[in-house]
Amino acid sequence: MRVRQIAVSVLSMFVSHAVWSQSPVSGTGSLSSGGRTRTFSYHLPTNLPKDNLPVVLAYHGDGGTGASFQAYAGLDAVANAQNFIVVYPDAVPVGGSLQFNKYADTAPGFGTAGDANGPNPADPNAPDDVLFTSDLIDYFAQKYRINRNRVYVTGHSGGGYMCYFLSMALPTKIAAIAPVAASLWGNNKYLNTYFSATTYKPIPVLHIHSKGDPTVDAPIIPYPKTPAYVWPLSNYSGLNCNNWSTYSTTAVNPNVDSLTFCGSGKKVVLLMTKDATHGWSSQFNVAQTIWNFVKAYQLNSFPEVDNHLKVDQFGYLPLARKTAVISSPQTGYNSSETFTPSSYYQIRKAANDAVVLRGTPTAWNGGATHAQSGDKVWWFDFSSVQEAGQYYVYDSLQHKRSYTFEIGNTVYQPVLKQAARVFFYQRSGFAKQTPYAQAPWTDGAAFLGTQQDTDCRLVSNTSAATSLDLQGGWFDAGDYNKYVPFTYGPLVDMLLAYQENPVAWTDDFAIPESGNGVPDLLDEVKWELDWLRRMQQPNGSLLHKVSVTDFSATSPPSADTHVRRYGAASTDATATGAAVFALAAIQFKSLSNPQMQTYGSTLQAAAISAFNWATANPAVLFNNNGFQSVAATYSDHDRLARRVAAAAFLFVLTGDNTYKTFFDANYSQIHLLQWGFAYPFEATYQDALLYYARAPGATASVKNAILSTYTASLKTTNSDNLPAYLNQSDAYRAFLSNTNYTWGSNETKAHQGNMFFSMNTYNQDAVNKTNYRDAGMGFIHYLHGVNPTAYCYLTNMGTYGGEFSAPTMYHSWFGDGTVFDFNPPPAYLMGGANPTYAPDAAYSGPLISPPQNQPIQKSYKAWNTSYPENSWQLNEPAIYSQGAYLRLLAQSICYTDVVTSVKSGSWNDPFTWACGRIPSITDRVSIQSSHIVTVDAVVNAKKLELKGKLTYTNGSKLNIGN
Repeated sequence: MRVRQIAVSVLSMFVSHAVWSQSPVSGTGSLSSGGRTRTFSYHLPTNLPKDNLPVVLAYHGDGGTGASFQAYAGLDAVANAQNFIVVYPDAVPVGGSLQFNKYADTAPGFGTAGDANGPNPADPNAPDDVLFTSDLIDYFAQKYRINRNRVYVTGHSGGGYMCYFLSMALPTKIAAIAPVAASLWGNNKYLNTYFSATTYKPIPVLHIHSKGDPTVDAPIIPYPKTPAYVWPLSNYSGLNCNNWSTYSTTAVNPNVDSLTFCGSGKKVVLLMTKDATHGWSSQFNVAQTIWNFVKAYQLNSFPEVDNHLKVDQFGYLPLARKTAVISSPQTGYNSSETFTPSSYYQIRKAANDAVVLRGTPTAWNGGATHAQSGDKVWWFDFSSVQEAGQYYVYDSLQHKRSYTFEIGNTVYQPVLKQAARVFFYQRSGFAKQTPYAQAPWTDGAAFLGTQQDTDCRLVSNTSAATSLDLQGGWFDAGDYNKYVPFTYGPLVDMLLAYQENPVAWTDDFAIPESGNGVPDLLDEVKWELDWLRRMQQPNGSLLHKVSVTDFSATSPPSADTHVRRYGAASTDATATGAAVFALAAIQFKSLSNPQMQTYGSTLQAAAISAFNWATANPAVLFNNNGFQSVAATYSDHDRLARRVAAAAFLFVLTGDNTYKTFFDANYSQIHLLQWGFAYPFEATYQDALLYYARAPGATASVKNAILSTYTASLKTTNSDNLPAYLNQSDAYRAFLSNTNYTWGSNETKAHQGNMFFSMNTYNQDAVNKTNYRDAGMGFIHYLHGVNPTAYCYLTNMGTYGGEFSAPTMYHSWFGDGTVFDFNPPPAYLMGGANPTYAPDAAYSGPLISPPQNQPIQKSYKAWNTSYPENSWQLNEPAIYSQGAYLRLLAQSICYTDVVTSVKSGSWNDPFTWACGRIPSITDRVSIQSSHIVTVDAVVNAKKLELKGKLTYTNGSKLNIGN
């Protein structure tokens, strides 16, 4: 919602303060490994751990669990103080008991039949715990961006045996081990195979043991023993050192000796306690000692991921301009983290580190500091890399790398699906259950209770006589309210996104309607339209909103029993309904499904009825009395602009000159024409004018006025538009002027990008076609991580390639203090940088910086609180932001090297093709089944996939290939 509120209770202030302090977090998780679901416990030193933290994997003993080991090991306290992550894997039954598969063997399975030294009997169904460990490291690398060069392993008893196995089987992923009360157990043949492998690397060992251990023999018996006696494990853990036959001894304390083998090179240290126990020693601080040892070692196998190297974390289309941005902060919260790139940069394949491009970064603006970000910036262009695959940017001298990204035509398709599925989670009155809702983000149907949406009553008269069934629709934002005027932006953007690139919108987005033959985007839009139809009264007017009367909200939504009311009809709501019903009718009537065509006719009737009411009642203003929530009212200009939009869509829909007459009489009062100024805050009003301009039968003078004004503003007369791109005004390649960074700046970014793409959609200024494409794509890349914070501004996208995505958001369901606080559903777009942020006047704590007192683009913090810190000003999602982003992403997908037909028509007619792209010699062309495309000139394509038909007129010709 566009105006927010104070919090509900004093309790929330205490909760929010706890989150602000970034307290340590313990949790549990699971992953799939070797065809099994494996579980683990973990401990984070803060709820928002920084990148590149070390990890200690801690393996419990036989019969235990990760949680039980966590309870006595003492590692969590050390992790809090020393800033590392601890992971406690859980064993599964092996050989009839709960234990890790710790017998050192080269094949999964607990031993080999006939091996006298192995377990008896062997367990061929045992898990592959080496694979589980490898998968666990990869999981935490993806989710928490750990330092993969600093992964350490410790374990007690059977878990210590596992340490030895892992030191041999995973030497390229583990930097040091610290087994406790354990030994090495393995088949000699297999051990020698490990040690002779080209991947084997010696690993430092800290072995802790009691000299009188009654369960696992101590390494030296008796202890002390003279003459000097080599540790029997030294052939394996001694790391092939040349001085393994001797060791030095020092006293840790009177009860603990430290014996150092292989004093030069990689150390092997044995700590012998002089007691007789198999337990976790109380003779010294075991956890701190383990950390003190392992922290000194690290691999050099993995280049360190460094957020100074910024890329689109999902990737790039093959034909797009690709520019990594390398930053050196000069001012702002990270000004101490300066960075100077080396002169030698590479693009490497992620699979094998093969170098595919070498080059030198170029300083932005001669090395000046970019004021909006406070950074010095370099650009590294790798547009020439077009082969599909996974890559990363590599600073070859500093051994730093970017996140992995993909190049390919379908790189954004998984992102598009998840971003569209956000609207499913926003559905009111619909159960979110598996398989459609991903666990754990499930819930029952909400707001169907007493005096809620199925028995909703007028706020000014709550008698049963005013009861209406107003169920359905989307939650507007992070709250559960539903505002008709706020649906204009998202529905216009989503419906245009479908019309502009229908091939992007398939029927497999994993929502309940998937597979019904209707594109899932339109299925989701229909959910909202059905609610709007319930809001429409018999006289054509639309009720204004459905809302709680205060700020109450309960998580999850199905548990929220607060009474909800509706507000009376208004011109704001009715003009909105007229516009979106008409535009939706165009899309639904274009489908081949007869039921959807009938639905389109129903929407057409609803649009006409709403337009007629709004024409007769152009200034019925909504009275918000009885509600504390936002009024959702607009200016006279907005009300007129929505009626003008409705007239444009109705004229295209019906061909009725009544709507053309209204449009022609009023379009010049819209700001684009009044000011000669196209800008992102009125993007969807401008879209409606452009939509009329391409309508058959549009008045030529009106069409020309719209297109010439819009084109002039994008091309030359507004320095915020193409001039900003050509002048390289933004070091991060997604320019907004200073004053345009407000609440919801990421929505503004999306609309600005859409404005550039619209120039190509409407075939304006063909000379700059590539510039408009690249300018628009810059905003996608900004939202996906090419920004000063390096955040991918979508929530929880690690599984889909957004390695550094927004970790939390302001949302009543997934809110502060809930189990979802730092595990929200994927792909909600955050509000973004907001230099106008300020906490409530009641806030009396320290300056919240960031976001306060920062350069504009750094005015962002990923945190989730309510009153009085009011993090919603940066981190509340909204359907209008999400809709703008969906359209931007769909427009980006236009720029693959495949051009697909969307209907029968002329080859040279842009409306024949997705995105209005007439194919060129560099494009592969796909003509879909049932489509007939007429070639009436000499035309070109790189390749043709013909499922439909081609027809030719006299003298016409299709050239294929170069």
